[in-house]
Amino acid sequence: MIQRADEVVARDPFWSVVRRRHPEVDIVVLPPPVPGEQATPEGAPTEEPDRVAAREDAEVRRLWVRLVGDLGPLETSWEARWVSGGAADRVRREATLSVHGVAETFAEALPGIAARLRDQGWHVQAPGTGFPRVLAGRDAVADAGGMEWAGRSELQLVLVPERSRLVLRARSLDHVVGRDQAHLLVVGS
Repeated sequence: MIQRADEVVARDPFWSVVRRRHPEVDIVVLPPPVPGEQATPEGAPTEEPDRVAAREDAEVRRLWVRLVGDLGPLETSWEARWVSGGAADRVRREATLSVHGVAETFAEALPGIAARLRDQGWHVQAPGTGFPRVLAGRDAVADAGGMEWAGRSELQLVLVPERSRLVLRARSLDHVVGRDQAHLLVVGS
């Protein structure tokens, strides 16, 4: 049910007094924000998706080297895609790097990797049940052309012993690309 602005103002304890004392003032009533959605100011700068993809994908590869190092000439696979961000005009980059042929003994390296991530400011979990893995997240502030917002980067490093496979999946902070572009990237990827 759509309510007229005058009705909303008349029922509001603050704005009804402002209206009564200052009838010359125009009062504009906006709908409440969607929970969990951060608004992006009109005309805010957007990021070029190809540049974001290249930067984020390179960061995942650097992260692999810092955490795991060079595992030699093992079979690797790479997959990257766009996923929805925290608002309709934002996306996150999700990349998965898998290496096949990893020894089960790599599980012994996971506590050291978890410690290095903690030292770098990540919030880390290393569950004791299930596949040997490290789960981590890090809060940060993103910046696009002077506009800042809070976000979270996340990663999973999982060893699948039965398949001798080590998987790193990383998700970036939100990137503002515009509503239409965000829809295209997520639906089209």
